[in-house]
Amino acid sequence: METVEQRVKAIIEGMGLDYICESWARSNAVLDRYRRRADKRVKADDGHRLPVGIYIQPTSGTLNIAERGSVTDAPSCLVAFADEMPFDYTGRQAQDVAERMKALAEEFLRRVNADEWLKPISGNIAYNIAYDRLDANLCVVTITATIEEAWGRCI
Repeated sequence: METVEQRVKAIIEGMGLDYICESWARSNAVLDRYRRRADKRVKADDGHRLPVGIYIQPTSGTLNIAERGSVTDAPSCLVAFADEMPFDYTGRQAQDVAERMKALAEEFLRRVNADEWLKPISGNIAYNIAYDRLDANLCVVTITATIEEAWGRCI
């Protein structure tokens, strides 16, 4: 049986994005591979590219036990979308990058809701926008949501 993280990975990669699964601290180390090059674009030496989807390893969640004797995992997830900021960016340019990252977050949520292996998400989904996050010239939009398996395991 797949895990929530494996489904999130499939969804992000299905969006055509590179995928990182790390803690915030390790994400910072992974993103250190990305450097601004002579052409003023941010690229990684190992072929990874931006924008990128980041699954921040959950630190909490719930195991939901149904009366019929099955259990589903529902981690409290932080999923982030990051892209480079233009060199010496203006406020308008920063806002444009943030809107593109919010659009990726919306697409991710639509794909979660279309995924038969995960329960649909509804209601208010909090997001956070950070500029120059993770020791890099990046805009990072992070959403917070509980992502729960649709199918449980017998216990």
